[in-house]
Amino acid sequence: MRNNPLCSVIMSVHNGDRFLSDAIESILTQTYKNFEFIIINDGSTDNSLKIIQSYDDNRIIIIDNDKNIFLAASLNKGIKKAKGKYIVRMDADDISMPDRLSKQVRYMENNPNIGISGTCSEIIGYGSGHGKYSQENNIIKYKLLYECHLLHPTIIIRRDLIKDHELYYNESYRKNQDYELFTRAIDITDFGNLPDYLIKYRQSEENIKREVHNQKENFIKIQRKLFNKIGVKITNTEINLFKNINHQKYNQSVNFVMDSHKLLKKMVDSNKITLLFEEKAFQNHISKLFENVCRNSNESSYHIFKTYIKSNLEINYIIKIKILLILFFKICTSIHKK
Repeated sequence: MRNNPLCSVIMSVHNGDRFLSDAIESILTQTYKNFEFIIINDGSTDNSLKIIQSYDDNRIIIIDNDKNIFLAASLNKGIKKAKGKYIVRMDADDISMPDRLSKQVRYMENNPNIGISGTCSEIIGYGSGHGKYSQENNIIKYKLLYECHLLHPTIIIRRDLIKDHELYYNESYRKNQDYELFTRAIDITDFGNLPDYLIKYRQSEENIKREVHNQKENFIKIQRKLFNKIGVKITNTEINLFKNINHQKYNQSVNFVMDSHKLLKKMVDSNKITLLFEEKAFQNHISKLFENVCRNSNESSYHIFKTYIKSNLEINYIIKIKILLILFFKICTSIHKK
């Protein structure tokens, strides 16, 4: 299998002996067999290396770092050693479902336009639930403007895509290196997600707190670069505004509606020039966001009515009339109460 594996599973571990055996065994017992399993021991000082070495399986290739060089650099070492057509990510504390590889490889083989794809997940550890992700390429790309909609330990990526476009991880990022890579790939390939829950994703309270902290530091930096690809120079305030619009956290002031319209129109106008996103689909998406902002505003302001009626974001005539009637009704109700 090592001489001609179709996929290379790459996993880095640093002091992760607690759940490591479960992670390794979930890969070795896959129903799909044509893979190599590259495990990078990233300078662990616990029993991680001993656990890895305890497995007598010729599909396992061990890279032993003398010191901790962190995730991005370790994954790059694994990718450069890989022989597979596909690179499959795995984390040392997660569990892959037995049919994960077979389903992901089949999906990529059947969809040659997709360069990177992931799956949905079952959350274990701290809290419980399911991580659901959009399957449509356009939606995944839109959502990258305010959040990462590909779960890193579930992804499969074509190795040729990495080699041809230098899509290695940016080693200056200790966290969010996946999000940074996806934003670089946004204009060179299509994305996808399988609806299947093919991984048990281990979540900890410490990781959640760290993600919130890192989002403040790294996400804004990455988002700004992505908005630059559209041709929009965006402020931190506008980044937060766009996130609130998408998460439907509406401020009820007139200024919120006006600021939203200004930002969304700027995005549509800039995308018409850069064409980062397919023009009609992107305008349709942005229009729906603005319609939701106006529909959910409690302000009975003539300024909102006027802004909406003059807006060139709307493309659905029936919806436009409906929103105008809602806004007009709010104004009439407000006048009647007075």
